[in-house]
Amino acid sequence: MNFLFLTAALLGLASAQTAPADLSGTLTLYTSEVQADVQTQVDAFKQRYPKVNVQLFRSGTGEVTAKLNAELDAGNPQADLVWVADQTYFDTLSKRNLLDMLDLSGLNVPGSAVYGGTYAEVRKLYNVIGVNTDVLKTVPKSFADLKQPGYHNKLAMPNPLFSGGALSTAGTLAQRLGWDYFDALAKNGMKIEQSNPITTTKLIGGEYGAALLVDYALRREAAKGAPIQIVYPSEGAILVPTPIGVLNSSKNKALAQAFVRFLYSPAAQANFSKLSYVPVMPGAPRPAGVPANVPTLPSAAGYIAANKAEIGERFSALFNLK
Repeated sequence: MNFLFLTAALLGLASAQTAPADLSGTLTLYTSEVQADVQTQVDAFKQRYPKVNVQLFRSGTGEVTAKLNAELDAGNPQADLVWVADQTYFDTLSKRNLLDMLDLSGLNVPGSAVYGGTYAEVRKLYNVIGVNTDVLKTVPKSFADLKQPGYHNKLAMPNPLFSGGALSTAGTLAQRLGWDYFDALAKNGMKIEQSNPITTTKLIGGEYGAALLVDYALRREAAKGAPIQIVYPSEGAILVPTPIGVLNSSKNKALAQAFVRFLYSPAAQANFSKLSYVPVMPGAPRPAGVPANVPTLPSAAGYIAANKAEIGERFSALFNLK
């Protein structure tokens, strides 16, 4: 552990102790994150606060937000916390004054990770190009390369109507490269799978040679020996917003705030790294193979928010989605 991270650890420990050690009650978290990974953090949180029970509802971003919207419309939201891959959804909740201000005092969270004080990133997630090197001998260097004939019928990505990360990819590339880009990919035989896990599994199995996917799962599979190479495209890897926020309607705000604060602790940030995510806190250990400075293409969150319905309709028409 380096000096900076040791210092951060001591500060994090001190700040974490501002929450009462005898916190108790039930906390309900709605999330689109990988359930096993969230459970790792939940278990670590419960070790610190053994009287706390945490209930999870986990599904794709679209299903999570639809469930919460229905509960909000009925005046009976069940979630204390929401953690999904859709910055535009959080922006809507914030504008409707449905989110509590986050208590991040004393944590030294980077300002770039906090959105208006009501929701924030706890670790970084990137969309990259995953390549099965048993299938492809020529590795693409850019998103634009995937239009080339050598990748015909060897491409895939998750469904942006289901996956928030895929929506970020679709909207960002549509804005930066134009819809002609996806028209070219459709003509080049790109297939659409429902989710990141399904797409990753089929990429590993050799059904595809390349896929637009989140980086952490690819790192895990490569570490297990899968013939997977991560390509950080020359345009930049797409930073996928995956914030967490506390609902104003929460009956357990002290618990919810304590959980968010815990996710910035050295223990939780180290857990993220072990799970192959890039931590957000400076000085936290990084997963093996991650560049010190990831070339980044920021998510086109404003464009996606303003054109979400159109993105879904155009993508559905191009790839015959239902």
